Amino acid sequence: MNNLSHRWPFILTMLLLILAFAPQVSRASDIANSVTGREDNRLVNGGYFELGASVYGVNKIDVRQTDHQTIQPSLLLSGMYQYKGLFVEMLHQSQDGINLGYNFWNSENWSLDLLVANLQSSWARPEGIDPKMLNEAERDLYLMSEDSIYVGAGFRATRYWDDHYVFQYRIVSDYYDDQGLQSSARLGKSWQVRNWNFHALASVEYASATLNNHLFGVSSDEATTRFPEYHPDSSFHYGMEFGVAYPLSESLVFRAMYRFNVLSDEVTDSPFNQAGHVSFFNASISYVF
Repeated sequence: MNNLSHRWPFILTMLLLILAFAPQVSRASDIANSVTGREDNRLVNGGYFELGASVYGVNKIDVRQTDHQTIQPSLLLSGMYQYKGLFVEMLHQSQDGINLGYNFWNSENWSLDLLVANLQSSWARPEGIDPKMLNEAERDLYLMSEDSIYVGAGFRATRYWDDHYVFQYRIVSDYYDDQGLQSSARLGKSWQVRNWNFHALASVEYASATLNNHLFGVSSDEATTRFPEYHPDSSFHYGMEFGVAYPLSESLVFRAMYRFNVLSDEVTDSPFNQAGHVSFFNASISYVF
């Protein structure tokens, strides 16, 4: 973990912003929660928990996904809880990982959150190894990397409309391993047809050059014939999502969702990349507590 002393001005600024607003009883929410209809009243304490099973399908986009399978079953654990502004979110179908934070201001249509920890999956090179000391075959193995975690902090702003539109902007920067900055802007719409709850969600996502180099870059010391030197710049990519939920009983819910993300050239030109898009489908049945 890197030294955090140079980050104290940023941390103090966030704390001062929290203190500048009088806390209100309110509920923060990832847009995946709002647009799929799992948020009944954002201005109350409380939460929910779901346990179930799901099956998902996704195309292989990276050579480092050595255990990739096109269709996979999985356990579904999902939920959120908030008390006096403090919240934790681990939401099924979310694109934004696990969130710990504080909801510090609300109005009728707006909600502002401080994200203290945003946790997402990432890649990392094995530690304690100098790639210059490896031969080419060993560098190929070294570049296949290991699963890691992105731990970011930042802010989230959400706008609600009475006709079931939700807009959310989020920006976070990694403070665990200096992996860089990312942000997203998402616009969602939900509607109901009899007992079927439908939603659509459009997204624009930004990744800094630092983040892209961490995830998809290859330095001159690491480069091999299979993985030539590569230094991506910052990037935007775009996505659409469509989904439906149907209550099978008072506590049992069926959900299905399809998401399509177009990747930027900064990602697709990487020697690790194998596809120009991410196509993701998920279907689940869960019990809501």
